Amino acid sequence: MKTISIISAAVAVLVFAGCATTFKPWNLSNIQEGMDRAQVTQILGEPDYTVNKDGAEFLYYTYREEMAPVSDASLESTEGMERRFEQFNRTLKDYKYEVVLVDGKLVNYKELDR
Repeated sequence: MKTISIISAAVAVLVFAGCATTFKPWNLSNIQEGMDRAQVTQILGEPDYTVNKDGAEFLYYTYREEMAPVSDASLESTEGMERRFEQFNRTLKDYKYEVVLVDGKLVNYKELDR
């Protein structure tokens, strides 16, 4: 039974590790108007996706809150893991950000409404 708990915990860690992001919103304070795309992506990383519209390039980033630590006691049973997973899904939040480049230079960035 203990082996099943260990395997289940390992699978949960691997699943949630896939939710990790390299974008950190606090790095937005390190970018400045006039920077080129290479400078911006060096600081923020590659965007999730981009859109070109009306002569501007929009870079979109997502930040997902990290999972709270899981206590060993909650992993002792399948029911405990299911409850923890449900709680985890309810508490995660995605924060979306838009960075705007015109003529290849940064002009603006903002957090998007959720």
